[in-house]
Order: sequence, then structure tokens, then C-alpha cells
Amino acid sequence: MIGFSFTRRKSAPRGTLHVLGSDRSVPIEAGETLLSAAVRGDVPFPQMCNVGECGSCKCRLVKGHIRLKRDISRHVPPEELSAGFLLACQSVAESDEVAVEVPGMRRGRSADLAPVRVDASIARVTPLAPTVLALEVGLAAEVRYVAGQYAQLTVPGVPGLGEPRCYSFAEAPDRASPRRALFHIRHVPGGAFTEWLFAADRTGARLRFSGPHGTFRYHEADRPLLCVAGGTGLSPIKAILEQAISDGLARDVTLVVGARTQQDLYALDAVASIGERWRGRFAFVPVLSQEPEGSSWTGRKGHVTDYLREVAVDHADCAAYVCGPPGMIDAALDVLRGGVPPKHLHCDRFLDRGSVALAAAAPA
Repeated sequence: MIGFSFTRRKSAPRGTLHVLGSDRSVPIEAGETLLSAAVRGDVPFPQMCNVGECGSCKCRLVKGHIRLKRDISRHVPPEELSAGFLLACQSVAESDEVAVEVPGMRRGRSADLAPVRVDASIARVTPLAPTVLALEVGLAAEVRYVAGQYAQLTVPGVPGLGEPRCYSFAEAPDRASPRRALFHIRHVPGGAFTEWLFAADRTGARLRFSGPHGTFRYHEADRPLLCVAGGTGLSPIKAILEQAISDGLARDVTLVVGARTQQDLYALDAVASIGERWRGRFAFVPVLSQEPEGSSWTGRKGHVTDYLREVAVDHADCAAYVCGPPGMIDAALDVLRGGVPPKHLHCDRFLDRGSVALAAAAPA
């Protein structure tokens, strides 16, 4: 039996959490969330914000009863909630035994894809746009990942940079170079890590790497692809499309990229290369929200949701991949839900630490 409750108890019972596919069972302390118990028990559970904002820790309850700390409908629509899906960071055990199934975690899963923690260093920093850098990292050990996943980076010895920052891998895995990783980093004003990174040449600086994490990836489906990216949300989608080319995927694809101005568009050569190699129709639609009047821009203006509303009926049979800042994600999902079936709607929410802090302070 499984069950959900939004009611509060003075204290939740102690119990045991079983994460299917990990062959691990960990104790749950009174009042502790399932995610906290998993992390404390060293179970490689996908996670990022820990406040119910990113949706990374979505899993399915297969045994037991839990209490939800807050409304999770932004990440778990009613039909998925009815099927037992939940956010582990917002779920408190209400029974002695709780078992969950994590998407992508299966018995016999290759050890190559298990998260590892290794020393790293900055090998190269390359400007891509005024506010975006390509960060190439050298790793002390081999790391395997799936296109779409992310890693966590910390900077040992630098005050304020000991807490992990999450960045998606910006290219498809390269089996020939498993000791390197590439990330696209956007400068966040006031952000401790990006202020440090953009302030000087950090080549050679020591890092600590943890990964891979996350379940955002390509899901096999006989459907055209609709990929929607805001800002550096392009990085995991770029990686997924590159991997699809290597795997011989033949699907029509529409890549919609939102940016403020022309100078904020980046990796255009990489997008063009993907288009040239793609097996099927490849359409690239950049949309600028703050491009000055009278500029040389002849493409679309507005927001990506304007484009999605205009052609929504054409994409009802698509599998959608949406990645970027929370506001864009929510707006895009509002348009796509009801047209694209939930099982074909995949998103990766990019959060800076300010967004996480606001979410944590919001009333439950």
C-alpha cells in the first residue's frame, strides 16, 4: 500500500527507506525527509536545491505512506501524483517502511555512471559571450556521464565557495577523454562563484568535482523533438543533440533558444554544426526579448512562449525538452501542458543560489 498526506503530525515515526535499484536501505530519523535520509546514507540520489524548487529529486513511491511538506504540483502534475510520484526533499515518512523508485536508477546500473567525487582543476576558460564562459575542467580520475546530466563544483580554500554549484555538462560524453568535462557558466551578478570565476584568469585553480547527477536526458520516443533553451540552458540540450547524432537518431527537431539580445546568443557555430549533421529536419529558432529597436536583427522578438503559443498545435505530437531559468520553465510548461503528454515533457530547471534562498524562505 502507498499513500500521501498533507496533514501535519507532531513527529513522524522513525523508519527505513529502501531505494530500489541501489540495493541500499537507510534509516529515516523522526521528521527527516526522504532525500535527507538518502544523502546521509550515501545513496546516489539525484538532487540540487533541497527546497522543492528544481524537481531533481522526483521519484515514485512504491511502498509506505509519506507526508508532503508543501504543494509540489509545479513539478508533479495531478496524473503523476496519482501514480505515486513525489519530491523526496518535500516528503516525510509516515510509516515504518518506505520504498521509492528513482528514474534512471536500476539494479546492475553501470558503475561508470555512479556519482564520484574527485579532485579537479581548471584547464581552460574561453569567453563565449559577454556573460558566458566555457569552463574546461581536468579531472583526477575518469568520469562517465549521460548527456543532459550535471556536476557539482566547489573551490577548496576559497571563502564562500565551499558549497557546491551545479552545472550541466555542455557536450556529449567523449569516451576518448573521460578525464575532462566542459561547462557553460553564465555570470550571475552577486553570485559568489561566478564573480570569482569572471574576475581573473583562473586557469590552474583547484576544484572539487562531484558527479554525474540528475535524470535529464534523452528518452526514446518515436516523436519529433522540441527543444527549448533559455540562456545557458542550451548546454545540456546541446549535449543531448550531439549524443543523438552519435547514436544515429533520425527525428525532426526544432531548437528554440531564448536570449535577451544578439550578443547574448552563443555557441552558434556549435548549433550550426549540429544542424549540418542532423538526420532529419533541423530548425533553429532564436528569440530575443530585449533586442533594441532599429538593430540589425531580423529574427523573432519577444519570448520563447510567444513562439510556442503560435505553433503549439504543430508540436502536440512532439517530445519536449525544456531547460533554463525557473520563470522561463514555468511559462513554457504552462503552454505545453495539455498538448504534450506528461511522459514526453522533460525539463531541467536552472537555479542560482539566490533563487534557492527565496524558495527556502517561501511559506510551505
